Amino acid sequence: MELQKLVQSDLPFVIYKEPHSGQVHIWQQKNEVLNTTDNFEENGFYFAPFDRKKHPTILFPVQHSYNQSVLLRDLKTVHVDFDLKWEANLMLEKEAYVKKIKKAIQIIERGELDKIVLSRKQKIAYQNFPSFAALLKLMNKYEQSYVYLWSHPKVGQWMGATPEILLTADTNEVRTMALAGTQPVRPEMEISWQMKEINEQRYVVDYIAEIFEKYSDNFIISPAKTIYQGNLAHIQSVLRAKMPLKKVNNLLKELHPTPAVCGLPAHKAKDYIAEIENYDRTYYTGFLGTKTHQKIDFYVNLRNMAIKPDHLDIFVGGGIVKDSNPEKEWQETVYKSKILSSIFTT
Repeated sequence: MELQKLVQSDLPFVIYKEPHSGQVHIWQQKNEVLNTTDNFEENGFYFAPFDRKKHPTILFPVQHSYNQSVLLRDLKTVHVDFDLKWEANLMLEKEAYVKKIKKAIQIIERGELDKIVLSRKQKIAYQNFPSFAALLKLMNKYEQSYVYLWSHPKVGQWMGATPEILLTADTNEVRTMALAGTQPVRPEMEISWQMKEINEQRYVVDYIAEIFEKYSDNFIISPAKTIYQGNLAHIQSVLRAKMPLKKVNNLLKELHPTPAVCGLPAHKAKDYIAEIENYDRTYYTGFLGTKTHQKIDFYVNLRNMAIKPDHLDIFVGGGIVKDSNPEKEWQETVYKSKILSSIFTT
């Protein structure tokens, strides 16, 4: 399968690499049908939105798809001189985003929320974006991330490099992670986490543990540790539970969206997100990945962009709690945007 021709075709496809893997996996649907689903029982590749009440979960069914794997080292890098003004209108975006953060903090101080995750969308003019060349750059740069390019002619094209597992499962164990807190990595500075970031990550741990308790009386939570994605550091705990695969469908519906991408309480946070952000996230902070009879691998759809014919929509965000500093929260989104902006530099 010629990948560059596949990327330029009108058939639905996904090309992805899992963390710490040199294998690149390719799924191509055999037709242009838009297959949607309300559950996660069928085998295939799933692409789910942030809010399943607003947008459908899209499935490439295994029986209607070709799939194969190749080695990343065997894919020839395509050199492209990216012509992009990445920081256009950044000051205007900062002013608007800081204003939204201040509003969120007021809501938290009133006791309506413990946490809310606010995002922003940055529109970048770009004609005929070279998505395959960009994908290879991301794959080679972020070995520890889930890197993908997904496309359907009736939905559009998305690309991302996410550090976060939503859920992986085999026949008797389920694994997920609680990821929160962000700091830039600097050679001269040791990573030190403040109570704001520690509490923010703890909200996610407690939320997931409460859900796991409904489905399993045998689960463990690893101690929090620092993990890295490129030049960013995060706090991560891993949660594992003994659980048959047949329970995962209901677990998944409760698990997403976690406080890492939404907030607490989740239903109130989701309503305030729609009000404050004032744009539709669609598939940003949704999830994607594969399901078979023996295994599930789903990842949170972060650090991504929607690729349009004449522009890119770049999505970044961060968790807001009572102690948040609006200036620092803005800067955190700038750091996160550099995961994608790195593909535009040599």
